[in-house]
Amino acid sequence: MRDIFILLVLLISVPIILRRPFYGVLVWCWISYMVPHRQAFGFIQTMPVSAGIGLTLLAGFLFSKEPKKVPMETPVKFLLLFDLWMCITFFVNPESAYASQQFEKVMTIQIFTLVILAMLTSVRRIELALWVVALSIAFYGFKGGIFTLRTGGGGRVWGPNGGFFAGNNELAISLLIIFPVLFYLRSQLPANWIWAKRGLLLLMGFIVISVLGSQSRGALLGTLAVAAFLWLKGPNKMGFLLMFILAAPLAYNFMPQSWHERMGTIVVDETKGEQYDTSVSGRFDAWHMAFNLAKSEVFGGGYNAFNANNYLKYAPFAPEFQDSHSIYFQIMAHHGFIGFFLWFMIYFTSWKSANKVIRLCDGKAEFASQALLAKMLQCSLIAYAVGGAFLGLGYFDLPFHIVISIVALLAVTQKQINNAKEPALVSQEATS
Repeated sequence: MRDIFILLVLLISVPIILRRPFYGVLVWCWISYMVPHRQAFGFIQTMPVSAGIGLTLLAGFLFSKEPKKVPMETPVKFLLLFDLWMCITFFVNPESAYASQQFEKVMTIQIFTLVILAMLTSVRRIELALWVVALSIAFYGFKGGIFTLRTGGGGRVWGPNGGFFAGNNELAISLLIIFPVLFYLRSQLPANWIWAKRGLLLLMGFIVISVLGSQSRGALLGTLAVAAFLWLKGPNKMGFLLMFILAAPLAYNFMPQSWHERMGTIVVDETKGEQYDTSVSGRFDAWHMAFNLAKSEVFGGGYNAFNANNYLKYAPFAPEFQDSHSIYFQIMAHHGFIGFFLWFMIYFTSWKSANKVIRLCDGKAEFASQALLAKMLQCSLIAYAVGGAFLGLGYFDLPFHIVISIVALLAVTQKQINNAKEPALVSQEATS
């Protein structure tokens, strides 16, 4: 039954997308982040759902009156340079089936990132896309929260098969990235939508429980970082602080001893005979290898950099080879220091662009919500920066969506402010 329902929704969407491409953006985000076809049990699981919707979206976009330009803000320039550098490193490094598959996947994400950016031409469109992205991922936070409560925290929460965040660590970071977005979206609901506001607040509570239930050590650090930034940048600081003080001990004491023991391995005291577990020490080996590889190879090692040969060459004392376990060292190993610099600057300049939005909106009551959105998107970047330090999610499309949301918000805000100034100038000239 699920298969038929999802297929009908997709088939009905096709003619709408061809006429109204932005609707295709919403469907694409739904398919990308909720991967609903993976929740079915029959034929829809193996169908090329993403490819079909993607091609329809591209066709609708190309033949529509939608603007074909993207705002050339600084993050976009670095994004395009990074894309170019990834093409160079792909062709320079040895070819393999895995590398080709990864290159195709990454370039597809980049193409659709730019197409979506071109259509984020208003605050309403930015918010609609964020609604779909956030709720699609929050669905798994809701399920995970219920699972954690049912198992007393003893089970481990996992993400959906077929997506970027299938693993427990990846799901937890994804939930932390969309948490500030939900915080903003809730604030924009009409005051009389009391039950909707309460429902979103409850959903956010389940997300926090789900993050704890993932038993991810990186996510615990990310949770603390997000909480600190929300308190620093969000409204009602005293209310948020009071809620955190009350909720934190309850959540901490609810989790079982196995959770506390796992979280305790984040920091160890070797003077007391404590040691890192194999997963933590393995991460250090991977980072050591990545840094040495980037020092030796200008173009990095390509998408297949983390292999046995490179470990023998650049980390000879590592007991076994494994993946990067870090967005920073993943990009560094794959594309060298130049690629790492370009990738890092995408996010650094996005942060600066969000600051610019905040400055533009300062003192303007009618732009207060846009300033809050910029702050919450910065909080999402914080979640990615902290949590991603322990995960190989350097090409994840969700952080790129946060980047283009910031870029689009800056472009829209600048345009609105400039348009507001023009009538005043015309009126002043007429008076003189």
